[in-house]
Amino acid sequence: MTDALDLPELRAAWDARKQFLDRLEPLRSDLYAYCRRLTGNAFDAEDLVQESLARAFTQAAQAHSPIANPRAWLFRVATNAYVDSYRKQTPVLVESLEQAAPAGTDPAEVRDAWAELVTLLPPQERAALALKDLFGFTLAEVADVLRTSVGAVKAALHRGRGRLDSPGRERSLKTREAPDRRLLDAVADAFTAYDVPRLTALLLADADSEILGVLTEYGADQIRRGSIEHTLDPAKPYRYTAQVVDLWDEPVLVIRIVKDGKAAVNDLMRLTTEDGRVRSIRWYYFSPDFLTEVAAELGEPVELNGHHY
Repeated sequence: MTDALDLPELRAAWDARKQFLDRLEPLRSDLYAYCRRLTGNAFDAEDLVQESLARAFTQAAQAHSPIANPRAWLFRVATNAYVDSYRKQTPVLVESLEQAAPAGTDPAEVRDAWAELVTLLPPQERAALALKDLFGFTLAEVADVLRTSVGAVKAALHRGRGRLDSPGRERSLKTREAPDRRLLDAVADAFTAYDVPRLTALLLADADSEILGVLTEYGADQIRRGSIEHTLDPAKPYRYTAQVVDLWDEPVLVIRIVKDGKAAVNDLMRLTTEDGRVRSIRWYYFSPDFLTEVAAELGEPVELNGHHY
């Protein structure tokens, strides 16, 4: 049996990653906004942010020279991560025709139509349109991010903008199996009651829990001893509550922190369920831009936690 993997190098990598994220913190809101435009919903956007940051850390560690334009470089990493995930879902048809984009297209029109448009475009067109019309990149900068020619960017913009005038636009949203609503209610009740044994009993023995961008726990016992007991510590001078809320057409658990009688959104738990138990938990505690959007959607105050411990 292989010994546990607990090397000093892993602790050094953990510390290096924290420093790396701190350096990228000024770009994080832009990255979230870009991923939000690519994916079309907040949940997938935050997933793409985390995947992009993980890839960026690996790529930066392999770079032989300084990264001259971190913003464009980070957008390129996110674009590649998105294209990769998109290709896993459905084939992508690439057209080579290089057409000139209409000069008079109003970026505000693109912005207003984005919620619908984002579900229709192939990833390269989606990225080109977002970079050019929503984030103000020049054609040359868009071409650099997408690793293509200016002519190809113009063609992608032409095709994407043409969708705005298509009379037969249809939505094509990804679907995710809804979690067991009664089980979510039971989790919320146990969480709010600080009933750790009851909450743990609702987990599958081999469940997993991920605090996005920070750590992953495997097995109900590790989850209990880690995130659950740490969160539901009665000695803390504040309390947490959980409530099942339908957010963007999905039931989730909104976690509020209560201090001096005042509550604010502080976290969100997204669950997958199986056979009447919780299969996995995703915590968004260290996802400040995502939580800001959640609180705005709910019309509530938010208390943010930064992006790592």
